[in-house]
Amino acid sequence: MRERSGLSKARRARVLAAAAVTAVLAASTIAACSSSGGSTNASSAAAGGSADSGAVNITFGDLSPNSTLTPFYVAVDQGFFKKQGLNVTVQKFSGGGATSVAALATGSVQVASGGPTNFIGDLAKKVISGRLFGMTVDAGYDLVTAKGITSISQLKGKNIGVSGVNSSDYMFLAATLARYGITTSDVTFVTAGTTAERLIALSSGKIDAIADQAAFRPSELAVGNVLLKIEDNPVQLPTVAFYAADSFIKSNPGALKKWIVAMGQAVAWTKQPANEAAVVKDCESGSGSTASQCQQTIAWAKSQSSVDPYTWSSTFGLNTKSLQAAIQAVGLVIPAAKSLTLADVADTTFAGTEP
Repeated sequence: MRERSGLSKARRARVLAAAAVTAVLAASTIAACSSSGGSTNASSAAAGGSADSGAVNITFGDLSPNSTLTPFYVAVDQGFFKKQGLNVTVQKFSGGGATSVAALATGSVQVASGGPTNFIGDLAKKVISGRLFGMTVDAGYDLVTAKGITSISQLKGKNIGVSGVNSSDYMFLAATLARYGITTSDVTFVTAGTTAERLIALSSGKIDAIADQAAFRPSELAVGNVLLKIEDNPVQLPTVAFYAADSFIKSNPGALKKWIVAMGQAVAWTKQPANEAAVVKDCESGSGSTASQCQQTIAWAKSQSSVDPYTWSSTFGLNTKSLQAAIQAVGLVIPAAKSLTLADVADTTFAGTEP
């Protein structure tokens, strides 16, 4: 029953993705035809150009708005992108799924941030064409369970909450459970919404376990049991990374290098104690998180410099080891990913491989 249900969800997702692609293409055509600036200017903007200022226009897809992306919100609000000649417009996709895939597939979004396993899965299915070019948060998921569960073996037959089918937290859970001898058919995955919604479902007994970012550990401990901390987990998968469409990489490589420079400046500014109040404000406005959640995340990210330096690093370098682990993890769920190489999913030209 679980397998048939999963396949049905997957088919529905593909149908929705196709419909969304059509909708985005139609909208793009209408916008180009009705633009007061003419179709030439509309095409220039879509390609990343700017006819009047010489700056590069980038539509950024925030596929999973949350406080772990704080340095990006700082780069926008404090003008670090502007100083590099980048006009960044943010488009949020809090629902994720087919709509965000369509935006990536059609090029209406040139750069995006989200779970690397999500991008790898879509690349494997060939519904998008692009590469990861910078890492924001490396390994970051805790395995959180109901308080009565004290061992991973007890999860057999239980309900596991995820944000969606084949989501990054789903991939992490599948890989972690497999490491401890539990297959996806041994449990029932339940779509349970956002992080906050999954924590509520966990506390009410509707689900028995979730994956949650370690940055939010105080909230985890308030409702459940952190059964396996990310620092103790042999499964180390990257959590948040930057992605760019192949067409944009080819046409605007200089812009992506400037992007990394701006992000490095934003991280340095974020970590200065004197700027903490402004950083929290930028985090709140950008992510929709509370001040308390932002403060927790900022403190956690700063502590990672000696634990996992790829998180909020000065270079945004790609951890190739964790990305290769991500490819393997996706392969457990999407067989086509097994044939992917690191070069198929990542471009290290812009940020390098060192934190």
